[in-house]
Amino acid sequence: MSITTTAIIQEYGAFYQDAGQNKKRILSLLSQSRELTALCTPIKTDDTIFRLANATFRTLVQPFQKTFTQKGGVTIVPNEIRQYRFKIDDEFMPDELYATWLGFMTQKSVDRKDWPFVKWLIETYYARQIDQDMELNELYKGVYAAPVAGQAGVDGTCMNGLQMQLQAGVDAGTINSVDIQALDAATIFDQVELFTDSIAEVYQGIKMNVFMSRAWYKKYMQDKRTQGFYQKTSDQQIDGGIDFTPLDVKPLACMVGSNDIFCTPAENLLHITPATITKNQFKLEEAKRSVAVMADWSEGLGFGINQAVWTNIQPTV
Repeated sequence: MSITTTAIIQEYGAFYQDAGQNKKRILSLLSQSRELTALCTPIKTDDTIFRLANATFRTLVQPFQKTFTQKGGVTIVPNEIRQYRFKIDDEFMPDELYATWLGFMTQKSVDRKDWPFVKWLIETYYARQIDQDMELNELYKGVYAAPVAGQAGVDGTCMNGLQMQLQAGVDAGTINSVDIQALDAATIFDQVELFTDSIAEVYQGIKMNVFMSRAWYKKYMQDKRTQGFYQKTSDQQIDGGIDFTPLDVKPLACMVGSNDIFCTPAENLLHITPATITKNQFKLEEAKRSVAVMADWSEGLGFGINQAVWTNIQPTV
Protein backbone atom coordinates (compact mmCIF):
# COMPACT_ATOMS: atom_id res chain seq x y z
CA MET A 1 0.00 0.00 0.00
CA SER A 2 1.24 3.44 -0.84
CA ILE A 3 0.54 6.22 1.63
CA THR A 4 -0.30 9.23 -0.53
CA THR A 5 0.16 12.49 1.35
CA THR A 6 0.99 14.76 -1.59
CA ALA A 7 -2.04 16.99 -1.14
CA ILE A 8 -1.51 17.18 2.64
CA ILE A 9 2.10 18.34 2.14
CA GLN A 10 1.12 20.84 -0.53
CA GLU A 11 -1.57 22.36 1.68
CA TYR A 12 -0.09 22.06 5.18
CA GLY A 13 3.66 21.87 4.45
CA ALA A 14 6.40 19.23 4.72
CA PHE A 15 6.73 19.51 8.48
CA TYR A 16 4.90 18.52 11.64
CA GLN A 17 3.43 21.14 13.91
CA ASP A 18 1.29 20.27 16.90
CA ALA A 19 -1.88 22.28 16.34
CA GLY A 20 -4.18 20.03 18.31
CA GLN A 21 -4.95 17.75 15.36
CA ASN A 22 -6.04 14.19 16.15
CA LYS A 23 -7.64 11.11 14.60
CA LYS A 24 -11.10 12.66 14.82
CA ARG A 25 -10.07 15.15 12.13
CA ILE A 26 -9.33 12.37 9.63
CA LEU A 27 -12.71 11.80 8.05
CA SER A 28 -13.69 9.06 5.64
CA LEU A 29 -16.75 8.03 3.69
CA LEU A 30 -19.20 5.54 5.15
CA SER A 31 -18.32 1.92 4.49
CA GLN A 32 -20.68 -0.99 3.92
CA SER A 33 -20.96 -3.36 6.85
CA ARG A 34 -21.98 -6.98 6.52
CA GLU A 35 -25.70 -7.61 6.14
CA LEU A 36 -26.12 -10.99 4.50
CA THR A 37 -24.27 -13.14 7.02
CA ALA A 38 -26.28 -11.61 9.88
CA LEU A 39 -29.41 -13.09 8.28
CA CYS A 40 -27.98 -16.59 7.98
CA THR A 41 -27.94 -19.55 10.34
CA PRO A 42 -24.35 -19.92 11.63
CA ILE A 43 -22.64 -23.30 11.39
CA LYS A 44 -19.30 -23.87 13.13
CA THR A 45 -17.12 -26.62 11.70
CA ASP A 46 -13.48 -27.21 10.90
CA ASP A 47 -14.44 -29.24 7.81
CA THR A 48 -13.31 -27.42 4.69
CA ILE A 49 -16.35 -28.87 2.91
CA PHE A 50 -19.54 -29.06 4.99
CA ARG A 51 -21.31 -32.11 3.63
CA LEU A 52 -25.08 -32.45 3.82
CA ALA A 53 -27.62 -34.85 2.38
CA ASN A 54 -31.07 -33.92 1.09
CA ALA A 55 -33.84 -36.51 1.46
CA THR A 56 -37.01 -36.55 -0.66
CA PHE A 57 -39.86 -38.80 0.46
CA ARG A 58 -42.56 -40.39 -1.64
CA THR A 59 -46.15 -40.72 -0.45
CA LEU A 60 -47.18 -43.63 1.80
CA VAL A 61 -50.93 -43.52 2.42
CA GLN A 62 -53.17 -45.85 0.36
CA PRO A 63 -56.57 -47.53 0.67
CA PHE A 64 -56.67 -50.64 2.84
CA GLN A 65 -56.57 -54.14 1.38
CA LYS A 66 -55.45 -57.40 2.98
CA THR A 67 -52.76 -58.02 0.39
CA PHE A 68 -49.36 -56.34 1.04
CA THR A 69 -48.87 -53.64 -1.63
CA GLN A 70 -45.61 -51.79 -1.13
CA LYS A 71 -45.70 -48.03 -1.56
CA GLY A 72 -43.17 -45.40 -0.53
CA GLY A 73 -39.53 -44.58 -0.93
CA VAL A 74 -36.83 -42.09 -0.14
CA THR A 75 -34.26 -40.49 -2.38
CA ILE A 76 -31.12 -39.10 -0.73
CA VAL A 77 -28.74 -36.89 -2.69
CA PRO A 78 -25.53 -35.18 -1.56
CA ASN A 79 -25.25 -31.44 -0.96
CA GLU A 80 -22.19 -29.58 0.20
CA ILE A 81 -21.12 -26.07 1.15
CA ARG A 82 -17.48 -25.21 0.69
CA GLN A 83 -15.41 -23.03 2.98
CA TYR A 84 -13.12 -20.78 0.99
CA ARG A 85 -9.89 -19.27 2.27
CA PHE A 86 -9.43 -15.51 2.20
CA LYS A 87 -6.50 -13.28 3.06
CA ILE A 88 -5.19 -9.75 3.10
CA ASP A 89 -1.55 -8.82 2.51
CA ASP A 90 -0.46 -5.21 2.76
CA GLU A 91 2.79 -3.37 3.41
CA PHE A 92 3.69 0.29 3.85
CA MET A 93 6.34 2.63 5.26
CA PRO A 94 4.79 4.76 8.03
CA ASP A 95 7.82 7.10 8.07
CA GLU A 96 6.18 8.90 5.15
CA LEU A 97 3.96 10.56 7.77
CA TYR A 98 6.81 11.82 9.94
CA ALA A 99 7.34 15.33 8.54
CA THR A 100 3.71 16.07 7.71
CA TRP A 101 0.53 17.30 9.38
CA LEU A 102 -0.10 13.62 10.13
CA GLY A 103 2.98 13.38 12.32
CA PHE A 104 0.82 12.91 15.41
CA MET A 105 0.17 9.38 14.11
CA THR A 106 3.85 8.48 14.61
CA GLN A 107 5.67 7.71 17.85
CA LYS A 108 9.43 7.58 18.27
CA SER A 109 9.52 5.54 21.47
CA VAL A 110 7.91 2.35 20.08
CA ASP A 111 8.32 0.05 17.10
CA ARG A 112 6.70 1.24 13.88
CA LYS A 113 4.17 -1.58 13.96
CA ASP A 114 2.93 -0.13 17.27
CA TRP A 115 2.51 3.43 16.00
CA PRO A 116 -0.94 5.02 16.37
CA PHE A 117 -1.21 5.11 12.57
CA VAL A 118 -1.09 1.31 12.36
CA LYS A 119 -3.79 0.91 15.00
CA TRP A 120 -5.91 3.52 13.19
CA LEU A 121 -5.47 1.64 9.89
CA ILE A 122 -6.61 -1.65 11.41
CA GLU A 123 -9.70 -0.13 13.03
CA THR A 124 -10.68 2.34 10.32
CA TYR A 125 -9.46 0.75 7.10
CA TYR A 126 -8.69 -2.97 7.25
CA ALA A 127 -11.55 -4.22 9.46
CA ARG A 128 -14.18 -2.13 7.70
CA GLN A 129 -12.86 -2.71 4.19
CA ILE A 130 -12.85 -6.47 4.68
CA ASP A 131 -16.55 -6.40 5.58
CA GLN A 132 -17.34 -4.13 2.61
CA ASP A 133 -15.34 -6.25 0.17
CA MET A 134 -17.04 -9.42 1.38
CA GLU A 135 -20.53 -7.93 1.23
CA LEU A 136 -20.27 -6.16 -2.12
CA ASN A 137 -17.89 -8.42 -4.06
CA GLU A 138 -17.91 -11.94 -2.69
CA LEU A 139 -20.88 -13.20 -0.67
CA TYR A 140 -23.47 -12.75 -3.41
CA LYS A 141 -21.64 -11.89 -6.63
CA GLY A 142 -18.42 -13.84 -6.20
CA VAL A 143 -17.24 -16.25 -8.91
CA TYR A 144 -14.25 -18.27 -7.77
CA ALA A 145 -11.08 -18.18 -9.85
CA ALA A 146 -7.89 -19.94 -8.81
CA PRO A 147 -5.19 -17.39 -7.90
CA VAL A 148 -2.29 -16.78 -10.25
CA ALA A 149 1.01 -17.47 -8.52
CA GLY A 150 2.67 -14.29 -7.33
CA GLN A 151 -0.21 -12.00 -8.29
CA ALA A 152 -2.80 -10.32 -6.07
CA GLY A 153 -6.27 -11.75 -6.63
CA VAL A 154 -8.98 -9.86 -8.49
CA ASP A 155 -12.06 -8.54 -6.68
CA GLY A 156 -14.98 -10.96 -6.67
CA THR A 157 -12.94 -14.12 -7.35
CA CYS A 158 -12.51 -15.48 -3.81
CA MET A 159 -15.62 -17.68 -3.66
CA ASN A 160 -18.74 -18.79 -5.48
CA GLY A 161 -21.37 -16.48 -4.04
CA LEU A 162 -25.10 -17.01 -3.74
CA GLN A 163 -25.89 -15.59 -7.18
CA MET A 164 -23.80 -18.25 -8.89
CA GLN A 165 -25.23 -20.94 -6.60
CA LEU A 166 -28.78 -19.83 -7.43
CA GLN A 167 -28.06 -19.94 -11.15
CA ALA A 168 -26.39 -23.36 -10.88
CA GLY A 169 -29.33 -24.72 -8.89
CA VAL A 170 -31.88 -23.34 -11.35
CA ASP A 171 -29.96 -24.83 -14.27
CA ALA A 172 -29.78 -28.19 -12.49
CA GLY A 173 -33.49 -28.08 -11.65
CA THR A 174 -32.87 -28.30 -7.90
CA ILE A 175 -33.76 -24.65 -7.08
CA ASN A 176 -37.26 -23.38 -7.89
CA SER A 177 -37.30 -20.80 -10.69
CA VAL A 178 -40.34 -18.51 -10.82
CA ASP A 179 -40.95 -16.58 -14.05
CA ILE A 180 -42.33 -13.14 -13.19
CA GLN A 181 -40.82 -11.48 -16.27
CA ALA A 182 -38.31 -8.62 -16.09
CA LEU A 183 -38.78 -6.45 -13.02
CA ASP A 184 -40.66 -3.24 -13.77
CA ALA A 185 -40.94 -0.28 -11.41
CA ALA A 186 -44.60 0.16 -12.43
CA THR A 187 -45.58 -3.45 -11.65
CA ILE A 188 -43.06 -4.76 -9.12
CA PHE A 189 -45.64 -4.89 -6.31
CA ASP A 190 -47.76 -7.32 -8.32
CA GLN A 191 -44.67 -9.19 -9.50
CA VAL A 192 -43.53 -9.82 -5.94
CA GLU A 193 -46.98 -11.06 -4.97
CA LEU A 194 -46.94 -13.38 -8.00
CA PHE A 195 -43.51 -14.60 -6.94
CA THR A 196 -44.67 -15.42 -3.41
CA ASP A 197 -47.81 -17.12 -4.77
CA SER A 198 -45.48 -19.64 -6.42
CA ILE A 199 -43.83 -20.68 -3.15
CA ALA A 200 -44.91 -24.15 -2.06
CA GLU A 201 -47.93 -23.84 0.24
CA VAL A 202 -46.28 -25.88 2.99
CA TYR A 203 -43.69 -23.07 3.21
CA GLN A 204 -46.10 -20.15 2.86
CA GLY A 205 -46.88 -20.21 6.57
CA ILE A 206 -43.20 -19.87 7.51
CA LYS A 207 -41.69 -16.45 8.15
CA MET A 208 -39.17 -15.79 5.38
CA ASN A 209 -37.47 -12.84 3.74
CA VAL A 210 -37.84 -12.07 0.04
CA PHE A 211 -34.43 -10.63 -0.79
CA MET A 212 -33.71 -8.03 -3.47
CA SER A 213 -31.46 -5.03 -4.05
CA ARG A 214 -32.10 -1.77 -2.22
CA ALA A 215 -32.98 -0.05 -5.50
CA TRP A 216 -35.73 -2.58 -6.27
CA TYR A 217 -36.87 -2.56 -2.64
CA LYS A 218 -37.48 1.18 -2.94
CA LYS A 219 -39.37 0.67 -6.21
CA TYR A 220 -41.45 -2.04 -4.50
CA MET A 221 -42.33 0.37 -1.68
CA GLN A 222 -43.17 3.16 -4.11
CA ASP A 223 -45.42 0.85 -6.10
CA LYS A 224 -47.04 -0.33 -2.88
CA ARG A 225 -47.76 3.32 -2.07
CA THR A 226 -49.21 3.81 -5.54
CA GLN A 227 -51.57 0.92 -4.89
CA GLY A 228 -53.09 3.03 -2.10
CA PHE A 229 -51.78 1.13 0.91
CA TYR A 230 -50.91 4.40 2.60
CA GLN A 231 -50.97 8.11 1.86
CA LYS A 232 -47.98 10.40 1.42
CA THR A 233 -49.31 12.61 4.20
CA SER A 234 -49.75 9.75 6.64
CA ASP A 235 -47.51 9.45 9.68
CA GLN A 236 -47.74 5.70 9.44
CA GLN A 237 -44.51 4.10 8.23
CA ILE A 238 -45.02 1.63 5.41
CA ASP A 239 -43.33 -1.72 5.87
CA GLY A 240 -42.17 -4.45 3.54
CA GLY A 241 -44.68 -7.05 4.69
CA ILE A 242 -46.43 -9.06 1.99
CA ASP A 243 -50.18 -9.16 2.64
CA PHE A 244 -51.74 -12.33 4.03
CA THR A 245 -48.33 -13.96 4.53
CA PRO A 246 -45.57 -13.94 7.15
CA LEU A 247 -43.15 -12.91 4.39
CA ASP A 248 -41.20 -9.65 4.28
CA VAL A 249 -39.37 -7.93 1.47
CA LYS A 250 -35.78 -7.40 2.62
CA PRO A 251 -33.15 -5.30 0.82
CA LEU A 252 -29.55 -6.50 0.72
CA ALA A 253 -26.52 -4.36 -0.08
CA CYS A 254 -24.76 -7.37 -1.62
CA MET A 255 -27.41 -7.52 -4.36
CA VAL A 256 -26.72 -3.98 -5.60
CA GLY A 257 -27.14 -3.69 -9.37
CA SER A 258 -28.90 -7.05 -9.73
CA ASN A 259 -32.49 -7.77 -10.77
CA ASP A 260 -32.59 -10.96 -8.71
CA ILE A 261 -35.11 -12.00 -6.08
CA PHE A 262 -34.73 -15.05 -3.86
CA CYS A 263 -36.45 -16.47 -0.82
CA THR A 264 -35.68 -19.27 1.62
CA PRO A 265 -36.15 -19.90 5.36
CA ALA A 266 -33.37 -18.48 7.54
CA GLU A 267 -32.66 -22.01 8.77
CA ASN A 268 -31.83 -22.99 5.20
CA LEU A 269 -29.40 -20.14 4.50
CA LEU A 270 -26.17 -21.30 6.13
CA HIS A 271 -23.00 -19.37 6.96
CA ILE A 272 -20.12 -21.79 7.55
CA THR A 273 -17.11 -20.74 9.63
CA PRO A 274 -14.36 -22.69 11.41
CA ALA A 275 -15.03 -23.90 14.93
CA THR A 276 -11.50 -23.32 16.25
CA ILE A 277 -10.13 -20.38 14.24
CA THR A 278 -11.21 -16.78 14.67
CA LYS A 279 -11.20 -14.74 11.48
CA ASN A 280 -9.61 -11.35 11.00
CA GLN A 281 -6.80 -11.81 13.50
CA PHE A 282 -4.29 -9.35 12.11
CA LYS A 283 -0.61 -10.22 12.14
CA LEU A 284 1.91 -7.38 12.07
CA GLU A 285 5.52 -7.72 10.97
CA GLU A 286 8.16 -5.00 10.86
CA ALA A 287 11.25 -5.20 8.67
CA LYS A 288 13.58 -2.50 7.38
CA ARG A 289 11.21 0.35 8.38
CA SER A 290 8.28 -1.29 6.60
CA VAL A 291 5.21 -2.65 8.35
CA ALA A 292 3.37 -5.64 6.85
CA VAL A 293 -0.23 -6.39 7.82
CA MET A 294 -1.61 -9.87 7.15
CA ALA A 295 -4.78 -11.77 7.96
CA ASP A 296 -6.38 -14.96 6.71
CA TRP A 297 -9.63 -16.74 7.47
CA SER A 298 -12.15 -19.19 6.04
CA GLU A 299 -15.90 -19.06 5.52
CA GLY A 300 -18.58 -20.30 3.18
CA LEU A 301 -22.20 -19.63 2.33
CA GLY A 302 -24.91 -21.77 0.82
CA PHE A 303 -28.28 -23.48 1.06
CA GLY A 304 -28.98 -26.54 3.15
CA ILE A 305 -31.82 -27.75 0.88
CA ASN A 306 -31.96 -26.40 -2.66
CA GLN A 307 -35.60 -27.42 -3.07
CA ALA A 308 -36.53 -24.93 -0.32
CA VAL A 309 -35.20 -21.97 -2.33
CA TRP A 310 -37.20 -19.83 -4.77
CA THR A 311 -35.81 -17.25 -7.17
CA ASN A 312 -36.79 -15.28 -10.26
CA ILE A 313 -33.50 -16.22 -11.92
CA GLN A 314 -34.21 -18.13 -15.11
CA PRO A 315 -32.35 -21.13 -16.59
CA THR A 316 -29.49 -20.31 -18.94
CA VAL A 317 -30.49 -23.10 -21.34
